[in-house]
Amino acid sequence: MMTSLRGMVQHNLPIKIAALIVAVVLWLYVMNDQNPAIDGSYQVPVTIENAPEGYQLGSDTDKVTIRVRGPRSLFVSADASDFHARVNLADFVEGERAYTVETSIPYGFELVNISPDKIMINLDRMVEKTLKASLTISGTPATGYTVDKVIPEDEAVKVQGPRSLVDQVVHVAGHINLSGQSRDDVAQVTLVALNTDGREVAGVTLVPSSTAVTVKLARGLTRKVVEVQPHPRSDLAPNLKLEGVTVTPARIEIAGTEDVISKISVIGTEEFSLADVRATEKREVRLQLPEGVTVTNPHVTVEIKVGAMP
Repeated sequence: MMTSLRGMVQHNLPIKIAALIVAVVLWLYVMNDQNPAIDGSYQVPVTIENAPEGYQLGSDTDKVTIRVRGPRSLFVSADASDFHARVNLADFVEGERAYTVETSIPYGFELVNISPDKIMINLDRMVEKTLKASLTISGTPATGYTVDKVIPEDEAVKVQGPRSLVDQVVHVAGHINLSGQSRDDVAQVTLVALNTDGREVAGVTLVPSSTAVTVKLARGLTRKVVEVQPHPRSDLAPNLKLEGVTVTPARIEIAGTEDVISKISVIGTEEFSLADVRATEKREVRLQLPEGVTVTNPHVTVEIKVGAMP
């Protein structure tokens, strides 16, 4: 019986093998004709993995387009949620850098391309620094009154945010209008972060964001406008030369009794060091006020201009 079965198998064996090959080819042809390979695209969100703590993350896009190829039948049941894109920040560096997009696609699909295949991501460390709040006062009190003292409840203000923005902040300022005022008052003043050009720096947080300011007025005081004189120390780095120091405002209004005010023609700043100056810069300094003399704002801004030694 085994001999008979073997004979049946081996009878016309080459013809049988050829027929099997033809059948397989025909099956593949029919399947390819009825279920051909096609291309398709899916737009998917990018997931960030291993994002570092204490950094603000910004990217030029949050989605990519994944283009795949596969049998038509696979596209019938597939949708964008089956495809995944991610960026791994395990080897991050602070600042802006291009990171490769990695993908996961369902079985049976072939990845054609990813657009974009890299994403620019900026990692900005969250930092804080403390600055002294300064107050700008406008307006003139009622006739016969002058400003005696302006006392902010909070002088030290924390500036918090991404390093690139916090580094731009050089002043924290508030504004109060005293037009027509004739009595002591306490006002809530909003604080603003400013850069070297006096423009507001958005994207940072001030703590506190406002402060209570006590304004004390006085009667019978004499007013006078005098020049402000800067008093820099002579400790500038030896490789630099001081080209000039300008003060803003250059003239201020002072107030006090007649016998005190009549003897004053100039108000100087407190001495300020130049040891840490490396390039032309602006900074806030306090006025050196004689006893019995008041001003609306006890701070001025000095611009220190330096150049390289020849």
